[in-house]
Amino acid sequence: MKVELKAEEVKVEPLTTENIFHLKTFCSSACKELDDFLKENAWKEQEMDYSKTYLFFHEGVLAGYVTLLTDKQSLKHDYPHPSLAIFQDKVDKPYSSVPALKIGRICVADNYNSILEAAQYKGLGTIMFTVVLDYAKSLATKVGCRVITSHAKKSTGARFWYHKLGFQYSHKDEKVKELLDREDCESIPMFYDIKRIVI
Repeated sequence: MKVELKAEEVKVEPLTTENIFHLKTFCSSACKELDDFLKENAWKEQEMDYSKTYLFFHEGVLAGYVTLLTDKQSLKHDYPHPSLAIFQDKVDKPYSSVPALKIGRICVADNYNSILEAAQYKGLGTIMFTVVLDYAKSLATKVGCRVITSHAKKSTGARFWYHKLGFQYSHKDEKVKELLDREDCESIPMFYDIKRIVI
């Protein structure tokens, strides 16, 4: 039986030169690409100010990470989801996009991945998203930021997890189906309205 983590049991730290040594201990067999990114590219991208990575610790163990960057949710692409129309209706002059904070990468270690039978813990992903949501709301008090975006990897089934959190697909249902069927498409664009008007 997996243990449900509590938010107060998890410590969040930005990736720094002082904690970067923890990266080599991280292991995610569910998605090797996300594991490799953390160890090979997260620090490089951070030094270039392309993205910022945050580490989540449980009892001193690196249990997960999230990489954030700025983004926009397009309102003008082909086959937009009908719910995106609400953003157009709120302004006198239609915009082509909505300012966003993007979850570039999000991953938990095997022992915290509730999908895996051998995992001991569950609930870390939700705690991590709550932190991201707080960051987005804080950002929105300083600059324009209305939605959180992400590209959900098809191989990991991440779209189901995002949906449970309240994310919507950026495309109409028929376009989503097409993307899911395409072998050359690795991820599905999704968005979350910070103000929860689009649900």
